[in-house]
Amino acid sequence: MVTDILVVGARGIPDAEGGAEKHAAMVFPRFAETGYAVTLLGVKGCLRGKSYRGVRLKALPTLNVAGTDKLIYHFLACLYAVFTRPRIVHLQGSNSALFLFLYRLAGLTTVLRYGSADGQHKKWGLVGRWAFRVCEKQMRLADHVICVSEHYRGILQQQYGLRAVDVILNGVDVPQVSEQSEAYLKRQGLAGTRYVLSVGRLTVDKDFDTLIDALERQNDKATKLVIVGGADEKGYAERLLQRASPRIRFLGRLDRSLLAALYANCALYVSTSRHEGLSNAILEAIGYGRPLLVSDIPANRQMRLSPDNYFPVGDVAALARRMAEALEAPERFRLASHSFPTWQQVFEQTEAIYRGLRPGGFRPAPAASAVDITPAE
Repeated sequence: MVTDILVVGARGIPDAEGGAEKHAAMVFPRFAETGYAVTLLGVKGCLRGKSYRGVRLKALPTLNVAGTDKLIYHFLACLYAVFTRPRIVHLQGSNSALFLFLYRLAGLTTVLRYGSADGQHKKWGLVGRWAFRVCEKQMRLADHVICVSEHYRGILQQQYGLRAVDVILNGVDVPQVSEQSEAYLKRQGLAGTRYVLSVGRLTVDKDFDTLIDALERQNDKATKLVIVGGADEKGYAERLLQRASPRIRFLGRLDRSLLAALYANCALYVSTSRHEGLSNAILEAIGYGRPLLVSDIPANRQMRLSPDNYFPVGDVAALARRMAEALEAPERFRLASHSFPTWQQVFEQTEAIYRGLRPGGFRPAPAASAVDITPAE
């Protein structure tokens, strides 16, 4: 069977942590359900079953020796693409461009989604930042680039001379709270309590210290802070976790299915990030109709929220004041979700780009109708 779309760069779906993974879980099953044959190359531990809503899931073998796991993954993904000859290779994230020159030499049609300026993150040293620059310089070899904001499109066009660049925002979720998610909220002792929520990996760039400091300045000592996310930077995470208390809760890495009740019942959602692409967590909070505060970094400014929703990045005093206002008058800080695209619209915009890249348009291959649509176990 001809593979219409090969997805590279998302570690797994569903429920894997990360923006590339959330995007893949929301968009590519829609391609499969439309009749396209879609294969996602992930990594062991992040895949559940052999398929998910019609998307074939394949784990590539890899080793984490001296931090080479991503290098091995992307090299094997490139080899897989060269030998299977998919009609479109969709690369999730700038680091997926590491072997773009090989995709180009092999004559494969590539679309790269640029979701974040990963090379700017503080966790990367000189070698890591150099590697991201190598990846970004190769992006001009892609047949088309999708980015998540006008801010990033301007950067890519100015720094790398890219012309085939389109902006496709991330989508807003339709609120769905399962009984399992409600039960998790109760087990954590959070049902019926007042808490501020923040979701993201425990990294320096998420700047959870600022959020904790701002919460500790609140006069209402009954309000709790709940932080959800895995410990990606060990040293920073260990120090941050030492600040845990009955009032400051760290729930670790959670399946997305369990997050719904946490979003739906929080008194306020806060993002203190110093670097972001287009935050899915922020959009999830908007989808659930929660009061919102976000740092005023360029990526968040591109969302064109109300001025009330922003605070100066890293400013504890300003955030503490805003939090007090939002907890006192939450309606001022809510946003209408219809101002943002749905995931169905994201799928349709992506499909339109694919169609423009293939001679005669891009439609499901005839054999694609036989794809297995059994959900992953």
